[in-house]
Amino acid sequence: MYRTLKRLYDSGKLPAENLKNAVAFGWITAGEYKRITEGAGAPATA
Repeated sequence: MYRTLKRLYDSGKLPAENLKNAVAFGWITAGEYKRITEGAGAPATA
């Protein structure tokens, strides 16, 4: 699930707000959320 969510986030199809829901649902950990949103390849904010 991590790879799928990361791919969607990196492509801009999954906003960070929606990614937070994945943590609440137990699909990814809070650490994985942080790695996706703060790691290399994170979408640029305008």
